[in-house]
Amino acid sequence: MIYFFQKLVWIPLVILFKIFLKFEVKGQENFKLIKNKQYFIVANHLGYLDAFLVSGSIPFFRFLKVNLRYMITPKWFKRYPFVKFLGAYPVYRKQESLEKTLVKTEELIKKGKHMLIFPEGTFRKSEEGPKPRQGIAYLSKKYNLPIIPIALRGSDGTNGDNRFDIKRFFSSKSQVKVKIGEPFYYQDVAEEGMDNFMVAEKIMQRVREML
Repeated sequence: MIYFFQKLVWIPLVILFKIFLKFEVKGQENFKLIKNKQYFIVANHLGYLDAFLVSGSIPFFRFLKVNLRYMITPKWFKRYPFVKFLGAYPVYRKQESLEKTLVKTEELIKKGKHMLIFPEGTFRKSEEGPKPRQGIAYLSKKYNLPIIPIALRGSDGTNGDNRFDIKRFFSSKSQVKVKIGEPFYYQDVAEEGMDNFMVAEKIMQRVREML
């Protein structure tokens, strides 16, 4: 059901984004460089619409082959339960180990799903921003899947106080630009002696270089 619902809403969402957010995407041709059927997408995190904007940046016929899933905090999952049908699932961070935190994620990967991951975990509100979490490094090393970096700009323009501001969305004052980079692998950024946090930082550098 999630797969079909994602495909159903792709076109109307992209139309709305183009009209009200002046949605602009560059680098879609980089998806053609991926030979694997499965891969990770990593992006910076600025606003409540980021997961939908990333989905809308994937070429439609490529998106037909994508079964996209992304993590969300339990608080937001309870507040907006409909996001389940758009691919969201809750992740409980305060577990005994990283492996336990990522149990659901690994289940989805093993089922062939495509994972959208925001390594920073929360919105970037400054140039320094939150440090990326180690999950993407752990997963990309374990499963050796290609990583597609995506850089978002302007998606914070519809943020309200702890909520999505629909009035700002329809004001047409925001402009969102998305840039898709070339795919790479864990071994392209990892060096001897690096821990997961350091590799995650290197992965996010690939995203920030496009901003």
